[in-house]
Amino acid sequence: MRRFLLTILVATAACTTKPSSVKVDPLLDTLVPSDTVLLVGTRLEKLVKTPVYQKNFDARQIPQIEEFSRRTGIDPRKDLWELLFVSNAKNGVLLGRGHFADEMMEPRLEKEGATRMGYKGLNLYGNDQGAVVLLSPTLAALGRVDDLHNLIDHKSESHGPPPAMAALLKEIPANAQFWAAYSGGPLHLPFDPNSNLANINKLVSSVETGTLYFDLSTGLNGILTANCSSDDGGEQVESAFKALIGIGRLSVPKNQPDLAAVYNTIRVTRESKRVKLYIDVPEAMADKFLGMWLGSRH
Repeated sequence: MRRFLLTILVATAACTTKPSSVKVDPLLDTLVPSDTVLLVGTRLEKLVKTPVYQKNFDARQIPQIEEFSRRTGIDPRKDLWELLFVSNAKNGVLLGRGHFADEMMEPRLEKEGATRMGYKGLNLYGNDQGAVVLLSPTLAALGRVDDLHNLIDHKSESHGPPPAMAALLKEIPANAQFWAAYSGGPLHLPFDPNSNLANINKLVSSVETGTLYFDLSTGLNGILTANCSSDDGGEQVESAFKALIGIGRLSVPKNQPDLAAVYNTIRVTRESKRVKLYIDVPEAMADKFLGMWLGSRH
């Protein structure tokens, strides 16, 4: 009987164990300021190995990654492991872990026209529009000079994401290669104003907190969660999500019924103030689907 009860307890514990959540690289984690309201993470070393990335993004220029590569002179697909964008909604810094321990890197930055600016024992390379600072052989930060100064000034005071942000990160699964968490405050997402994604900015004003993540291992799979300020706000966001899906479905050419069928895998649910958008696009259709929303990869 004792052995039987032990077996039941073990089985129950296994069924109730929550899946592990996303982990930020420890060196990046400790640099997150206490006033952070937006974190966007990209696990590049895992992302670039997925078939969806290789087919749809390998030839596409992603501005943040390309800018980081241009500023540091490294190959983001080989020497860059993880990126973390940190923002308090007023200013932000892009942090990166990678292989920066190249004794020729700093001379190369200067040769490419970057001005060296010393600050508290560190060297910033860039200009008034932006600069990069090497914080260690495997850690760099990219942003406006003032924002980098602020990061350096408060580096010793940073001890990881604030509690509200840490709670949101627990909702993001460990296998997500791209993710974002928003813990409140004014926010404007950098979407092309002429794209379908620009409509998302209109929804942000109704959202108090939210998360977004994608796993590209077997397709384009992700969940966007919006926690709204009221039931009415939740209803508006739900309607807006459904409208976006409708716009996408209507944009599908009539000679591509298989692509139209993909929109049947996208669904919206709402529980009071909490709205979720589920995206589950098969790998075989990810290329066409992403092409509609992001345009030509070239």
